[in-house]
Amino acid sequence: MPRSVLVVGAGIAGSALAALLGRAGHRVTLVERDSRQRSSGSPVDVRGAALPVVDRLGITDALRKADTGVAYVEFVDERGRRRARAAMRRNSAMDVEISRSALNRVLSDAAADVADLVYGDGPAGLEASAAGVDVAFESGRRSRFDLVVGADGQHSTIRRLAFGPESQYASPVGLLIATTPVNDTLVPERDAVQMCNMPGASLSVHPAGGHPVAAFIFRAGTSRPRDREGQQRELEQRYAGGWLSTELLAAAREAEDLYFDAVNRVSVPSWSRGRIVLLGDAASSITILGEGASMALAGANALADAIAETHDVDDAVAAYEREHRPRVTAAQRGAGYGASMLVPKTARGIALRNLLVRVARRV
Repeated sequence: MPRSVLVVGAGIAGSALAALLGRAGHRVTLVERDSRQRSSGSPVDVRGAALPVVDRLGITDALRKADTGVAYVEFVDERGRRRARAAMRRNSAMDVEISRSALNRVLSDAAADVADLVYGDGPAGLEASAAGVDVAFESGRRSRFDLVVGADGQHSTIRRLAFGPESQYASPVGLLIATTPVNDTLVPERDAVQMCNMPGASLSVHPAGGHPVAAFIFRAGTSRPRDREGQQRELEQRYAGGWLSTELLAAAREAEDLYFDAVNRVSVPSWSRGRIVLLGDAASSITILGEGASMALAGANALADAIAETHDVDDAVAAYEREHRPRVTAAQRGAGYGASMLVPKTARGIALRNLLVRVARRV
């Protein structure tokens, strides 16, 4: 039975779901509050349960053409000398690493072919009933949908409107992250990420297939500056002096699209409230190791299948959660270990990490 579905958030999860549902004959509206797709953000992995999903969407070739070609991570000291090197990919023959903006672009193009894609708007209010969900948009228009999907990230508006304030579901892990595009001249090797650590902080440059990105990840309190000046000041104080800091801080200062946010662990006891359901980071955030993209694609596929196979909307969202939550829970177990490997707290921790990498040849 064709259904009217509102998908909020044109990121990886939302665009993939909109494309899958639209191809299945549902009437899909995909809304994104931002006026355009974000250009910054660290590259992401497409692997494991996500690979059959991109095959299903027919975008595998497009993703492989946009693969970054990066296979290694090098840990360097403050003088740029290599201290350890490890393979990044679990399955070099199958896994894809791609810039977040490139993956978003391919997915949103696939969604736009079969769904109504609207930028610069978003929900301001929701009223759910047995007949559907009435949505009031920020633009002033109102519409009713059979199902509303919140795929709008860890700071989800849909979760806030339907489930409660963010503080009930998101807990900081004590890390802040900023990413910015940088000049190609700062990339010494096309197939390797370079990362320099100091106690409680890391600074890295990712080649990203010719569109390099710098990432600043550091341990901090639970608050984060929200204005651009405060964010830049935080970076300047944390990274003054050291490996490439002058060049990378200048890039952050000049960037049109600086991403700056806290790393949160999002956990929602139930992903649905009647005909309103959460997907991707809005439901369960695992952003620190790049698993979020693959989990978002797998989750979109699970929800699309549940809607196709189940007549009742309530039964469909319950079936989706039964299928996908164990997969997300398993992936989240490594997040704490990943944070300790990326951002050791002490100089001794950095040395131990480098030793382990040299022995294991793998992160």
